[in-house]
Amino acid sequence: MSSLTGLVITKTALDSLARFPFKIRAQLIKKAKALILDPHPQGSKPLKGVTTADDEIIYRQRSGDYRILYVVRSSPREVIVLDIGNRKDVYR
Repeated sequence: MSSLTGLVITKTALDSLARFPFKIRAQLIKKAKALILDPHPQGSKPLKGVTTADDEIIYRQRSGDYRILYVVRSSPREVIVLDIGNRKDVYR
C-alpha cells in the first residue's frame, strides 16, 4: 500500500499524549506520523478479536513500553490513532 493522505488523532489519544513527559511524547508523535508513509511497519500487529464498531481492524505499533492503537482506512486514505498508552494500560 502506498502512503496515505492523512493522520487523525482522536481526543482520547491526544489526552493520553498530554500526560507523557516531552521526550516520550515526541517519540510517540514521530512513530504516529511514520504510519502515514507505512501504515503496516515491521512489528505492527492487528489486535486479536478486537474491531471498531464499524468492524475495522485495530492495529498496534510498539514504541518502547508504549503502544499506539490505530485503524487504517482506505476511503478516505488515512490512519486514525485511537489511543496511545503504556502497554500495561492501553488495552483496557
